[in-house]
Amino acid sequence: MSSESFCLCVVGRLHGVTRPRLAGLVTAAGGRLVRARSRKATVVCLAHSTASERLSRGAEVGLPATVPAGCRVMSELSLRRLIGLAPPLPSEHRTLTAADVARQARLSPDIVRCLALYDVLEPSDDAYGYRDLLAAREVGRLLGAGHPLGVVVEAAIALRRTGRSLSDTRLHEAPWGEMLQEVAGRLGRLDGQFTLPLGESFASVDALFERAEELECAGDLAEAERLYRIAAKMDRSDPVLPFNLGNVLDAQGRATEAALAYQQAVIRDPRFAEAWLNLGLLKERAEDMKGAAACYARAVEARPDYADALFNLALVLTRREDHSSALPVWDRFLALKPSGKEAQQARRLMTLCRMHLKPSANAAPAR
Repeated sequence: MSSESFCLCVVGRLHGVTRPRLAGLVTAAGGRLVRARSRKATVVCLAHSTASERLSRGAEVGLPATVPAGCRVMSELSLRRLIGLAPPLPSEHRTLTAADVARQARLSPDIVRCLALYDVLEPSDDAYGYRDLLAAREVGRLLGAGHPLGVVVEAAIALRRTGRSLSDTRLHEAPWGEMLQEVAGRLGRLDGQFTLPLGESFASVDALFERAEELECAGDLAEAERLYRIAAKMDRSDPVLPFNLGNVLDAQGRATEAALAYQQAVIRDPRFAEAWLNLGLLKERAEDMKGAAACYARAVEARPDYADALFNLALVLTRREDHSSALPVWDRFLALKPSGKEAQQARRLMTLCRMHLKPSANAAPAR
């Protein structure tokens, strides 16, 4: 697919990826990101965040009504592999069909397809392996014990974020209703996803995140901050949560706290270019030009085509009179953005850098 042009629509929220970053990665993969329900979509990705709502309504046998007819539907992990956010599918001997897995795990073919769409199973070209069969059998055991499919799929998604899967883990329900994993004979929690603060009525981190975004857009920064903090504690792996928290804190003039939140985001994902950029902006405002340059450089390292980071890095280097380092960065920026006001400013500053680097005509000749 990477060699063809495609229009991608993502249903739900992709874990740990901002929409601008997603759009850039899709473009780099040869496609274009379009809004939900767009008639132009040729590929639809069902994000993991949609599992809770869809499967709680018993919609596992079909696709969302918003999916245009004739579209290819892929899982979140398949999309991540397509745009370079996840390693390739591990090599495995895959000889089973969906019907084979359904029969041997005592599941309906519709449920097997649903499990593949939410990455509980990982087929390659509709061929399944032994690990998929083990995971499907664990799903069959849990469904037979009376657990809802939505709860089982959410548990599998939570496990995947910790590097485990249902093929190597048995799940059990605690007396208080929480799904736990069995590790070396002991029961333990899957992650913070299932731990909701007392007094909060949100069913998942994604519902909490959406509400926080709504409040942020409406200008209720204090309440958005509170919800982002709760979400960041519930899910300790998603870098977008502390990143958005940092944006809200910065908008309230709390730069020191915002910097801490952005640092938490890059700890969770060292290649989170937007967080490095915002850290650089904070350091610039604090007149720490050396620190700002280092942050912008990390942003460029994470995303070599990040024009904003290249511009800011070149500008800081120019202001620090490091003209020899600034020139190649200006070149890279202009290769990405050859026109516009910033391009005009870049060319003026490149001329300034060259003037400083040009040997003086009055300099004494070398002897």
